[in-house]
Formats: sequence, structure tokens, C-alpha cells
Amino acid sequence: MEPHGDHRHRVKIGAREGSPAPNRGIEPFGRKGISAKKGHHMWIRWLVRLCVAALIAIQTCIIVLSAAASAAPVRPGSTVEEDVVEARPPIIRTYALEGVIRIARWYTGAAEQPKVDLSRAMPRGTMRVSHTFAMDRLTSAGLRWKSSGNCTDKNNRTCTSLQSVRSATVAGAIDLKRASGCKIMVTGGTEAGHAPGRYSHGAGYKLDISHNKCIDRYITETYPSAGVRSDGATLYRSETGTVFASESDHWDILFP
Repeated sequence: MEPHGDHRHRVKIGAREGSPAPNRGIEPFGRKGISAKKGHHMWIRWLVRLCVAALIAIQTCIIVLSAAASAAPVRPGSTVEEDVVEARPPIIRTYALEGVIRIARWYTGAAEQPKVDLSRAMPRGTMRVSHTFAMDRLTSAGLRWKSSGNCTDKNNRTCTSLQSVRSATVAGAIDLKRASGCKIMVTGGTEAGHAPGRYSHGAGYKLDISHNKCIDRYITETYPSAGVRSDGATLYRSETGTVFASESDHWDILFP
């Protein structure tokens, strides 16, 4: 009978030489656990890639559809490149996918709308404007101006002044010019020498314009007669309340 010590020694030697050992079966189980863990990580990475790709595809579709809806036609004689340069700035999106920075650009192709010159806007209502402002708006609209004294002094009755005229009065004269298509010569404004009153020249409600065949025909044929004023002037009234009084050498017009 061999000593116990020798038996244990041979078991250790056998294990080192490749003989089965009680804990040999643990190694395959450990390898399977590591392999499953790696597969789990790879599945998560592919899922992230799929989500990022879907997000890019959705945003691309939205931008392409909005671009197609708002795209401006190419101007005659121009190229697509020229129109793209003149279009709005591109839409830029940046993505980080697996450590790589990716940049996407989209051009909507919608041409920039022309800017509105607010300095040329004509305010309406009870706003009072300067002579220079009023005359600039009138002349820009094609109306002309004349003064018997060749002056603009509001306190001189021989002048033609628009100082402190209502902006609505100026706008009404411009509307009359555009509607009639006639030449209009302004001969009277807020200067001294006119009859006083709440809706008078001095209060900024009235303008005088010269007679001519075109404007005479337009007023008398467009607006119904509203009787005769106390001084004998024939009156015509528009639906908006503008009153035209035909005096001997001009139209005396009240703009509401």
C-alpha cells in the first residue's frame, strides 16, 4: 500500500501532464460567458448605428420635402449654381458616429424675399408729418407741387406748405393718383389764408389740386354728387368719406 503522500503527489503530476482534473470543466463555462458578453456589446453597437441612421434619414426626408415645397424656379438665363448662391444659407447638421464627425448640408433653394424699405412707408391716421416728408412721398408717387410764391412757409398765404399735414391726407392724395391714373398738381396745403375749422386746411385735413380734364372726368364720373356747398362749389363724396369740392380753379378735397 502506497503512502497517502505518494498518491496525492501522482494526482498532481497527472494533472500537470494533461490528465483530467476536478476543476477542468470550469474553463469551457467561463469561455461561453465571455463570448455571450461580447455578443451583447456588439448587438448594442449595431442598435445604436441603426438608430443614428434612421434619425439621419428622417431629417433628410423632412428637409428635402420642405425644400421641394418652397423651392423657387430658376430665373431665365441663370444657372442652378447661381440660384443656389443667391438662395438662403444652407441647413447644416453635424453627427458623431463611431468617433467620426460627419457634416451634412442641404440647400432649400428658396430665394430670399426682397427687403421692404420701411423709410418709404406712408403712415396713416392722425400722425402729423413735415413738409419735406410729405413732399417726398407725393413726388415719389408721381404727384407734382406748385406754389404761386415759390415758397413753403406755412405762415405765408402765397406759399404752398404741407407742414404738419396729416399722413392720412397725403396717403389719400396718393391713392387718388393711383386710382385715377391722372396727373395731379398740389397747389394748396396747410399754409395760411384758408378758412379755419376742425377739418380745414390748417388742421391738415385738406389739399387743393388743379383742375384738368382727366381728374375732372374721373371725379365726376366715379363719385356721386353730394349737393352744393354754401359758396356755390359742387360737391362729390366717395364711399370712404372723401369730399371733393369743385371751385373755380382747383379741387378742394377733404380727406377723412
